[in-house]
Amino acid sequence: MGKKESSIFSRTKEILTLIQFNLLHLLFFEAIYTVAGTMIIYPGGFFLFNKAITLLGFPYLSGSNFTQALTNPLFLLTFICFALLVAFFGLLEFTTLIILFNESHFRRKVQLIPLCIEGTKRALKIVKAKNLPFVIFILIIIPLTEFSLSSNFISEISIPEFIMSYIAASPLYSIGFTVLSLFLFLLSVIWIFSFHYFTLENSDFFPAIKKSSILIKGHFWKTIFFVILFNLLIVILLVIVVLVLEVIAFFILGQILEHPLALSIFIATFGFLVSGLFTIFQLLTTSINLAVVSQFYYTYSASTHLKVNSESLVKDKYKAKVKRKTIVTISIIMVFLFTTINSIVIFNTFSEAFNDQFLTGPQITAHRGGSNLAPENTLAALQKAIDQGADYAEIDVAQTKDGIIVVSHDNNLKRISGKDLNIWSSNYVDIKDLDIGSWFDPQFKNEHIPTLDEAIKLCKGEIRLNIELKPTGHEASLVESTVDIIDQNDFSNQCVLASLDYPTLEKVASINPDLKRAYITALAIGDIQKLPVDIYSIESSFITPEIVAAIHREKKEVLAWTVESQELTEKMVKIGVDNIITDDVTQTRKTIEQMLEPRELIDRINDYIFADLLS
Repeated sequence: MGKKESSIFSRTKEILTLIQFNLLHLLFFEAIYTVAGTMIIYPGGFFLFNKAITLLGFPYLSGSNFTQALTNPLFLLTFICFALLVAFFGLLEFTTLIILFNESHFRRKVQLIPLCIEGTKRALKIVKAKNLPFVIFILIIIPLTEFSLSSNFISEISIPEFIMSYIAASPLYSIGFTVLSLFLFLLSVIWIFSFHYFTLENSDFFPAIKKSSILIKGHFWKTIFFVILFNLLIVILLVIVVLVLEVIAFFILGQILEHPLALSIFIATFGFLVSGLFTIFQLLTTSINLAVVSQFYYTYSASTHLKVNSESLVKDKYKAKVKRKTIVTISIIMVFLFTTINSIVIFNTFSEAFNDQFLTGPQITAHRGGSNLAPENTLAALQKAIDQGADYAEIDVAQTKDGIIVVSHDNNLKRISGKDLNIWSSNYVDIKDLDIGSWFDPQFKNEHIPTLDEAIKLCKGEIRLNIELKPTGHEASLVESTVDIIDQNDFSNQCVLASLDYPTLEKVASINPDLKRAYITALAIGDIQKLPVDIYSIESSFITPEIVAAIHREKKEVLAWTVESQELTEKMVKIGVDNIITDDVTQTRKTIEQMLEPRELIDRINDYIFADLLS
């Protein structure tokens, strides 16, 4: 055996010994921590946060009120308190496990209660002003760089997809984001031992990261190698198990796909099994990573002759000892509880999606008409949407100075016509003959700005319209005139009126309460489903199964915008949205139809069952 292989083997043995020495208490703590986070901290924290912002006058957060909320000092204080709670609970897992591994390193057995008390005392130091940067490190830097050393509780934090799409659209932003991600990843590695100095030596943030930078000097690549190696081994083992289970599920589902009752029973039973596997995987991942880092902390300290405090950190003042049998029993109960909760979530999510959208798929809305085939918001684009078989065409309306309702996304026409004119300050006669097609393609040089009346007459009986009202504050009667045109054309049952501005939708309801209204938002936090509207048009990054389920419980619909990639289309279909707004109707329909084929239906059911396990 070569020297390198021997080093890997011995290092692996040391890490496994660190885990094994207090294994029962390790699993016991992780089981309690996971259940507490899932059943108490996470839902309780969001409940209190939602109640607090409701009392401050923000029952929900959306694109229309988010800026206003950020200017409210009490809201900012509430948000900071919530972030501190999440950071503290994430840090609690680190501090407790680091203390446990410290005791294991010096071959000392621990008791759970004093271990948790000591871990909590040290995690509470995060509220000190000097340690507040740890909040950024825990909640932003580690999760967003997808570094392996992340608490189970905060591992779901990610950058919204609409921001990532915006970055990806620009080569300059993409390069900048890549450089920033690499820089943050390097910081995560260089600061990797800061939690040990914070926990074991009571160091504040800046002294802790300084000591970590010194300790890792000369060991940078070795540390990365072993962290990746252990995570790779976990993933390989997980993939093997999942592949075996998916093969079993595939054959069973092929036999029962036509039988809803059998399908529901299978989802509940098999979902329970997979949830148990996911629970065990969750319990082990963070523990193994921290064990790897802890072992290197002691090894590097010894090689650089840095003294490590060998005194016991866990002071057992309790005479009563928790029996081994009791620990095992309670751990099994905790895992069972968490597994049951996961199973119920999987089953309920599947059942709602299956009942509403699973066999038919969502409807499709052509964004600004068929805007990938013709200039946006023109009669040509609407005809393309009709030809493509879209269920809806989304258009934007504005009002001219003399009160005509026209179809246009931009109120300033320079981008599409080359003329620096504002619709609100122009009479219809001044803009009606402008060429708004040549910018897209010379063959559309005769396309002009259509009126809403023209658009409705073209679409009536052919395609429904999602009409977005875009008030600027200069209009005399945008809402009233729009509703009047719809009524004149007897088009009420073939359209939806949408807006980013909620008061505009309230005005629609006051004029014609029978018209369907859609609230558009790039953000959806809190009890947004309680708003008295019919449809929620939400930026796809903020759509979750929980939001869709909450809105569906209110007998309302969810529209996802703007969905361009096949991957995102598949995600929205799996989540169960009612309508997808896209520029590419043909590709979106093709993706949806593929997902409705029997083989794909089985794969989608598997995705529901295995989603958490493989995410």
